[in-house]
Formats: sequence, structure tokens, C-alpha cells
Amino acid sequence: GHGMRALALLRQANALMELARWEEARRSLDVALEDAKSSGEAATLAQALLAAGVYATNRGDTARAEAFLMDALDRFHRAADPPSVQGRGWAFLNLAILYGKTGRLDLAFVTLTKAQDVLGTVENWAGVAAAWEAQAQLRRAIHDEDRWREDLAEAVIFYDREGMKAKADGLRRLLGRKLV
Repeated sequence: GHGMRALALLRQANALMELARWEEARRSLDVALEDAKSSGEAATLAQALLAAGVYATNRGDTARAEAFLMDALDRFHRAADPPSVQGRGWAFLNLAILYGKTGRLDLAFVTLTKAQDVLGTVENWAGVAAAWEAQAQLRRAIHDEDRWREDLAEAVIFYDREGMKAKADGLRRLLGRKLV
């Protein structure tokens, strides 16, 4: 019961974050973390820690975000099944985003590459695309004009591979090209 409830609360928290209903999302995450711990399910706890890290990143609490994400990454590394590998890839991606936000650029780029590699092994093309897109945003922020376009073009390829036409088309418009 605790594990199923934790997963439901994580979905609710993610939806609330998308709606920028931060306090409600935090309350859902708090209960989800408690349920995940009570469940004794390692995968559920790792997912809850990943979600808590994303929340903390979005709220600018970088120290807590890094702690949550590193804990999630450690837990995802304890298993080699596809969901754990996928979780590991998403933890890497979110850590890379955090590193970019905190100015640790070398670490951000290395971690983005790791996210792309890990998510690629489980053929999570949306995740690979998101990692390329995050890398493009980071390159654009440091005014690396040529390379951000190349990275964004890679994201388009992987979004297309995943069948995410609207997302790919939106990035094509940002690139200013039709043929990517």
C-alpha cells in the first residue's frame, strides 16, 4: 500500500509542479517520501528522492537538490534492471541541470554526456533528447552559438525518433530551419 500510494503522490506532485502550485507539490512530495521509506521498496524510494531533487532545484534550494539527486543516483546504481538504469539517467540529467545553474560548467557537460549515454542504453529517446536540449541551453547561455545549434539539432533527431513531433517542430522553429 505505501509504495503504490507513494507513486500516486509522486505523479500528483509532478502535476502540481507543472502548474507551479509549489506548496501543494511540496506537501505531496513530503508524504510520498514518507510512504516510499515505509514501503521498503528501493526503486520507489529512489524515484521519490529524484522527484524531491527536481522540486528543490526548481525552488532554488541547490544544496538540498544536490543531496536528494545524489542519494537517488546512488540508489539507482544498486540495480541493473531497465527502470533503475533509466532512473540513473534521469538523475544524471537533473544533476547536470543543477550543475549548470550553479556555474559548475565542466561538471555539467560531463554529466550531460553521461545522461545521454545511460538513457541511450535503455532506448529512452525522450530522455536522450532532453539531455541534448539541456546541453544546447547551457551552450547558448555561455554564447557558444554554433555548438548550441548542433546540440539542439541532435535533440530534434531524438524527439523525432521518440515520435514527439510537436516538441521536435518547436525546436526546429527555434533553430530557424525546416530540415533538421
